[in-house]
Amino acid sequence: MPIFRGPQIQVKRGRPDDLWFVSYPKSRTVVKYQGAWRSVMSPQEDFLNACDVVLRGGFVHEISTDLATELTTAGYGEFISED
Repeated sequence: MPIFRGPQIQVKRGRPDDLWFVSYPKSRTVVKYQGAWRSVMSPQEDFLNACDVVLRGGFVHEISTDLATELTTAGYGEFISED
């Protein structure tokens, strides 16, 4: 069964922070909304409820082969593995 681990960005705190030199990964949530795939940083609950498919950032999702094909077509194939 295919596994989906969503996209991440590297966040750096910046100079005003005492740990300005530290960077850390922050996951993005991937959703299918009104037939289109997109990734969002901090989705609100009402938006998530309106989505057809929600793959929360920071989680490992077992997905169907059909969904894996659809995500690959939408450009998210690099985040799918067969673990």
